[in-house]
Amino acid sequence: MAVLFDCDGVLVDSERLVCRVEAELLTRWGWPLSANEVRAQFQGRSFASIARSIEQKLAGKLPEDWMYLWAMETAELFRAELREISGVRAVLEQLVRQGTPIGVASQSPLPRVRISLGVCDLGRYFGTRVFSASMVARPKPAPDLYLHAAAELGQAPERCLVIEDSVSGVRAAVAAGMRVFGYAADADAEALAAEGARPFTNMAELSELIQTPK
Repeated sequence: MAVLFDCDGVLVDSERLVCRVEAELLTRWGWPLSANEVRAQFQGRSFASIARSIEQKLAGKLPEDWMYLWAMETAELFRAELREISGVRAVLEQLVRQGTPIGVASQSPLPRVRISLGVCDLGRYFGTRVFSASMVARPKPAPDLYLHAAAELGQAPERCLVIEDSVSGVRAAVAAGMRVFGYAADADAEALAAEGARPFTNMAELSELIQTPK
């Protein structure tokens, strides 16, 4: 069995920071949104999809270097405030001790994922087993990213367990034929369950949940 983790909101507490940056920038550029509205609009979507929405909404209003500003302000805030999800390190250490293959499968651009893992000192658990939507033809909710990650880990999809916190991520894992646990500490547990995930709200529960039969 292999365990595949989403990154934002599952390994690192980045959702609130990302939404804060995006709300501030979009409001500055002429699309006034709160952090909560940003989350409702963009959670679970790929970087490319979000960028297209921004370009369509703010056509002719964006600064030429808007993507650079977006990336840099996000990175600076991560370095200052990003923290790991409470309890996730213990889960990773147990899986490594058991010899369970683990990987990351994220919608976010690979550089941002690596910054997140590096700031929180989680990268050492995964090594090169970090995969992003930029590596496949279709982002979540398509199954491509999870199928790619499973293949890279040398695992059949049915031998993979996924930890997700978004509806699109759960849909992707289910479409790939994988079992899914939905981390719902800051997400809609009912929505995750409706898509086929088994919800849980405390990362300390995960080590035991992983050992439960289907």
